[in-house]
Amino acid sequence: MRQRAEDQAQQGLARAERQLQEAEQRLALAEERLRLAYASANDAERGGTDVVHLTWHRNWIVVKTRDVEASRLDVRDRLETRDLRVQQAQEARKQRRVLERFKDRAQLLFDTGQAQREMQAIDELATMKAARRAGDFQ
Repeated sequence: MRQRAEDQAQQGLARAERQLQEAEQRLALAEERLRLAYASANDAERGGTDVVHLTWHRNWIVVKTRDVEASRLDVRDRLETRDLRVQQAQEARKQRRVLERFKDRAQLLFDTGQAQREMQAIDELATMKAARRAGDFQ
């Protein structure tokens, strides 16, 4: 059960990592689009474009800036989610390892007790055999 919980936590972490990478890629793409919007607006200004076209470029830059900010917020949210998943995965691993240690200790106690009982049985048999031999010699 703990192994399954740890596996699920690891899968959640992997999913969060993948989503973070995708969000970072979207951010890079949004930043590139914003850079291109600025470059296009600069070219339009240099080219002597009319005011309507320049206003369109400014509005386009505003939209692209909002896209970048939204992508940054998404990346931040994905980072927080990933950090939470890391903590959950670490806790699940810790819980599994604690139970494994308890299991190992219980197995060691059982094996030690079993070995003691076997040695006691061997000792009893050896004592009875020695007693019979002693009886045979008398």
